[in-house]
Amino acid sequence: MSPITTAIPQPPPGSLPTSTTIASTVPSVATGAVAMTNPAPIARGLFDLHPAVEAPENELLLNRFLSRKGSMLIVGNTGIGKSSLVMQMMIQWALGVGCFGILPARPLKSLLVQGENDEQDLADMRDGVVGSLQLSDEQQRLINRSVVVCHEVERASEEFVDEVLERLIVIHQPDLVWIDPVFQYLDGDSNQQDVVSGFLRQQLGSLLKRHQCAVILIHHTNKPSRARNGPANSNPLLRAYDAAGSAEFGNWPRAMLSLQSTSNQSIYKLVAAKRGSRLGWRMADGTTPSFTKLLTHSHQPGVIYWQEVAGVIANPPNPVPVNAAADHQPVNPPPNNGLDAADRAILANIPVNGSVEKKVLIEQVNRLSNVGQRRLRDSIKKLIAVPMIEEFGVDRPGKVDAVHLRRVQPQQPQQPAVEAHQQPPQPPQPPQRPE
Repeated sequence: MSPITTAIPQPPPGSLPTSTTIASTVPSVATGAVAMTNPAPIARGLFDLHPAVEAPENELLLNRFLSRKGSMLIVGNTGIGKSSLVMQMMIQWALGVGCFGILPARPLKSLLVQGENDEQDLADMRDGVVGSLQLSDEQQRLINRSVVVCHEVERASEEFVDEVLERLIVIHQPDLVWIDPVFQYLDGDSNQQDVVSGFLRQQLGSLLKRHQCAVILIHHTNKPSRARNGPANSNPLLRAYDAAGSAEFGNWPRAMLSLQSTSNQSIYKLVAAKRGSRLGWRMADGTTPSFTKLLTHSHQPGVIYWQEVAGVIANPPNPVPVNAAADHQPVNPPPNNGLDAADRAILANIPVNGSVEKKVLIEQVNRLSNVGQRRLRDSIKKLIAVPMIEEFGVDRPGKVDAVHLRRVQPQQPQQPAVEAHQQPPQPPQPPQRPE
């Protein structure tokens, strides 16, 4: 297939905007209260605003998860695979197909400006996606026209926006502009709000408005902290502040995805930290809203490719036994409460709420733990007998019922029954008046 475009062709001299010509298009404002040469700001009545259905061309990712002039942040710790995730999203969205439940409104054109990966790294990522998806030659030609890449390490801040981004946008007219990583082009202290706000809100924000495209920033997380990743911070909205540096990295983007490691070294979480409800993700029961997708790297040696893990819950809580305690408060069982590694692997991958199909569960745990399927079926029987889990049928029209598994919930305390001979206390009666 044709190599990814890394060199941007230059049009004839004089046809490109420069920082000088771009600046000249922005009217100057005189210091006097009357002598203003630029048009007055536009303000419209509240009911003059147009709903999204009247401007469908502005929608880029469905349900307005991301629209033109909008921004998104993808954040994750170093070495986790953010760049390869970006490559996969660009390729699949160029074909007009979804990537991990994030659906494009139409085939999208992407411009990637990056400063960390060399050409060989990018080619490896590309080939991993193309080979795993088994894309045809025609699809590869379409992708080559719809995904362009520029390696830039010399310019930053306003010079980067004016001399690099704006020129490339004018030439290629992308729907999405990807910046990987944003640290590369900030040119200042990332902890200072004025530095970060100036780059994001004034420089990038103005650029998006002028050219009607959207930007996706790739960023690093803060240093991992047990406190930040504990159960108290499992709320996906709290992941909006995973980005290292000023809180503006979490405040300014309209949408945000956070890519995180889990206690299982082969499983990662993709958390929709902002606007996640627009994606329509669901848990294993098909009904409960979810803000998390579980991903894993390809198990094929040398292949760089992300794939979704279905029916597996990352970082599950410890199972709760049925007969917990006399006071009916749930407690966690001891680590070796008669459960071996296979039993714990089964329990760890059954949702706390909802259910998972038995067949899917066995296949996933078998692949991730290398425990044989017969042994896993024995563990399921054992856990049903305890009982810690139960199986039940789920109706499938025209097919045999699917067998699902769910956790057995702790018993609730019962109110003491009132015996038949006991009469409930009667309210006091007023004294009788003498006749």
